[in-house]
Amino acid sequence: MAGHAAVERDVLVRYLDAWTAKALRSQRGGTYVECGGFAADALRVFGEFSDRLDGHHLELVVVGSAVPEGAPAGLSVRAADDPRDLGITGPVLTHLDGPEAWPLVDAMARGKGHEVVVTAPAGDHHVEHGCAVELVAEDGEARLLVFVTADEKHLVTFKSELWAVDEFAGIRYRDPRDAEGILVDISLTPQLLPLRRALLAELGRRGSCTVAQLQHFTLLETIYRPEDAVGALTSAVTAGEVTRDPEKGRLTPRTVVGLP
Repeated sequence: MAGHAAVERDVLVRYLDAWTAKALRSQRGGTYVECGGFAADALRVFGEFSDRLDGHHLELVVVGSAVPEGAPAGLSVRAADDPRDLGITGPVLTHLDGPEAWPLVDAMARGKGHEVVVTAPAGDHHVEHGCAVELVAEDGEARLLVFVTADEKHLVTFKSELWAVDEFAGIRYRDPRDAEGILVDISLTPQLLPLRRALLAELGRRGSCTVAQLQHFTLLETIYRPEDAVGALTSAVTAGEVTRDPEKGRLTPRTVVGLP
């Protein structure tokens, strides 16, 4: 469990850092709702922006536990019992933890600029807008990390942070949608075999399409980043599994690919 928690914390902290930077560039500000055990980590993130908090609306809401000490000046902090009744306006990022998180996801993701990160035991789930990845330990124990958003740019950011985390011993990623359940090491240059198979299957459904369309598919339907699609397709072309037009040069978003 320690390895799972370390990866969850690293991903959450990295994304919260990017989210906070954007919130401070916006007049709407933002609210972070912590329903797990990462409130102290959130305070450390906000502390890195202490020189920019004055004059901005940035709030931390801690649900179900006491607010830790050490809030930087300019950050609004409060405790709450129910995340569904906070009276928040503007962008909201919520972290939900545990199996009891699932009934809350729809309520907390509802509204423009509302996003949710869920950390929970692996099991049945459905993500309509976002990304789900299993964190699998050496003993086979799996935890689920889910990011729910309607903003594709934020999804790109989350996936960039997902693959940029430190590689913790014994934890690998698995795409819940991968029928073969291949485990992939955490790396900035990950193994692309599961993605390659997914792209070939998508080409089987589409017939042919542009690289850009497959990059969009990669963003929405896999645990990978859009740029990973280029590497997976390049290797598939080299292996003769995929045709391309034009036949020469590097793959670009406009290149049309198909099955032989």
